[in-house]
Amino acid sequence: MTASGIPLSRIASLVEGSLEGEEVTITGVNTVDSAREGDIVFVEGPELLPLGEASPAAALIVPPVARTRAKPIIVTEDPRLAFSKVLALFAPQRSLPQGIHPTAVVGANARVAPGASIGAHAYVGENATIEEGAIIHPLAYVGQDAIVGANTEIHPQVYIGDRVVIGRGCTIHPGAVIGSDGFGYHFESGRHRKIPQIGTVIIEDDVTVGANSTIDRATIAATIVGAGTRIDDNVHIAHNCVIGRHCLFAGQVGIAGSTHIGDYVVMGGQVGVNDHISICSNVMVGAQAGIFSDITEPGTYSGYPAKPHTGQLRVLAAQQKLPELLKRIKELEDRLAQLEGRT
Repeated sequence: MTASGIPLSRIASLVEGSLEGEEVTITGVNTVDSAREGDIVFVEGPELLPLGEASPAAALIVPPVARTRAKPIIVTEDPRLAFSKVLALFAPQRSLPQGIHPTAVVGANARVAPGASIGAHAYVGENATIEEGAIIHPLAYVGQDAIVGANTEIHPQVYIGDRVVIGRGCTIHPGAVIGSDGFGYHFESGRHRKIPQIGTVIIEDDVTVGANSTIDRATIAATIVGAGTRIDDNVHIAHNCVIGRHCLFAGQVGIAGSTHIGDYVVMGGQVGVNDHISICSNVMVGAQAGIFSDITEPGTYSGYPAKPHTGQLRVLAAQQKLPELLKRIKELEDRLAQLEGRT
């Protein structure tokens, strides 16, 4: 929130919307239910318009089908996108002082750009590279020969393993582990013998990794996460996986090793993916689905095992009829037994 507020006309220009009504000063952003005087709120559809009109909010962001004269409004084709831009405008700005905190440990021959920030008790290994504008928060760990790209933010308690490459403009949230050993073992002479994992992880530009998520290093080459991908909390991506660009993985997704996933793939919470399979681009997978074989056609999939969603809906509809069908079968069996008894 700003101290003096922002003119509504400036916000309309920012979100590329049309201002209708008088000019007002906006001092905050809020939900319809919690709005206060001076706030701007988001009205997604006509059904929420009465709540917005009755609220103390100073102005509303609305779609073209939800116009009103009760308050000043910004009309936009995509109110949700517009609201996200307004949230960014009012988001509190956090900053760390540039340079290296006296308690941080920076290894020999590490290259830290003048505009980078290394927080208290952070560790940067030998020969690592921290590029301009990167932020390494307190208590984060960056291994030897690792690279953290420009304007990337590494939150506290993050582990970045040796030789891992993090691109530009990424955000790695607290507790994430990037570059842990892959789960590779060979059963021999009654025991599981570890297979050395000497590869790395490459995170391309503009990737978000959620809290406590884990991305394992490859056995030999690289586990890769494509640019623009968003990874939620508690997601596991195993060794040797190749993830495409602009994917979305919700919480507790688990992707087994050596899986290839295309671009613009969306997975709901707790989706499980088998190892050594391929998923093409533009696939959406419903929550808790299990993927056991290749998906070669774009579309929406769900269920266990995952199948095209329309087919799964028909199966679910049929399952709802099972009790009545079993009752009818029992009745028919009884009638058949009676007829057989008469003959």
